[in-house]
Amino acid sequence: MTRAGLLLVLLILPATALAQFSNLPPNIQAAIKENEKTCDKSAKFQPKFITERDINGDGVRDYILDYGEFQCDGNAAYFCGTGGCLTQVFASLPNGGYVKVLDENVRDIKFRQIGKRSVIVLDLHGSACGKVGAAPCPRVLAWDGKTFKRATTVGGMTGRK
Repeated sequence: MTRAGLLLVLLILPATALAQFSNLPPNIQAAIKENEKTCDKSAKFQPKFITERDINGDGVRDYILDYGEFQCDGNAAYFCGTGGCLTQVFASLPNGGYVKVLDENVRDIKFRQIGKRSVIVLDLHGSACGKVGAAPCPRVLAWDGKTFKRATTVGGMTGRK
């Protein structure tokens, strides 16, 4: 292959990987593209990279991006560490847009309905709670109609501040 041909292949690769997400809202595509740019050679998205589900109770699909399912230059743990893997969550808004409500490393994430409130329950690295890394660090985020905000208690669940 000629040098020009190799350059063309390298320029097309990122666009081809992102093409599979062309049906996503623009700000979600931009978030994926921004993280994809950190890869030197290749980005590979596993089937569970994007999850679609209604997380805020409005009947519209929302998007969860799990970067533990994203391989950067063949490294499946590129966006992961002792604090878990990078997770980005986008919630739908009444105007048809999407807002990024989470962009951090998490060990575990669950979506629940507690009473009439939609909540995100996170397990974070202990340091997020002023503890050692292995210590439990729960965080509860509750939907307020515009975003998920940190809550101390929701329906008996605690999310330490």
